[in-house]
Amino acid sequence: MTEIEALSLRLRRPRRVTLLAFAALLLSAWNGLRLGEAVAFRQVLREYGAQPGPVFLAVSGGVWLAAGLAIAFGLWRGKAWAWYAAVGAAAGYPVWVWFERLIFQQPHANWPFALGVTLVCLAPVIVILFSRKTTSFFNVQRKRNERQ
Repeated sequence: MTEIEALSLRLRRPRRVTLLAFAALLLSAWNGLRLGEAVAFRQVLREYGAQPGPVFLAVSGGVWLAAGLAIAFGLWRGKAWAWYAAVGAAAGYPVWVWFERLIFQQPHANWPFALGVTLVCLAPVIVILFSRKTTSFFNVQRKRNERQ
């Protein structure tokens, strides 16, 4: 047994990574609801001329649902690519939310509160992703995959 294999057997998934996996599942559930509601209420959304339309809401909900499930699976299983995917989602999801908010929401009510909530939710994710335990866990996983 090589040194990397021995280390990976001893190195269990940190609780922080488990929390990130649950956060990704929560994000998936939220966007699954978005998808389901866009489909269920498509006639109402069309009738009242909601912007963006139900197709946009359903597609974006479906994309983030799939991405969140994939990231949650990767984090849970300790896949080497999951760290990169989680960093991408941590950067991309707030950008996407604010893009929708600034483009489609008029007026921009409560934007200071919304910005504060975004930062409060994003900060622990960034801290966990770049913590020493998390990065070392995924570095070991990456090295193990390179050896195989």
